Amino acid sequence: MTETGEPELTVYQHHLAQLLKRDAGENFRALLVQARHIAGTSYETTLYGHQQAFRLLWRHLERSGYLRRAHRDAHTRLASGHTTPDERADLELFLTVYGQVHPPTAAGA
Repeated sequence: MTETGEPELTVYQHHLAQLLKRDAGENFRALLVQARHIAGTSYETTLYGHQQAFRLLWRHLERSGYLRRAHRDAHTRLASGHTTPDERADLELFLTVYGQVHPPTAAGA
């Protein structure tokens, strides 16, 4: 419960409430945070809650076409060599997940 007596929002509910209020870049950063929680096994609530939030953000960003652009931009950013270690880790994690969801085809490889 919050100080006002309201029930605390789950991670999923929080991201659902913020989804349309944030721009695509902010939602992408939120997606990376959820990926870090899942991959690093550090949970604010439960693994399931982070997985739900991740799926919500992924689907929203995928429908908007943002993930396709982020995929292309991540390769460019990593190739530039101008990334911090944390940013590099986030981008590599994103590329790994993206590659599992969208495996390259023989023509596209």
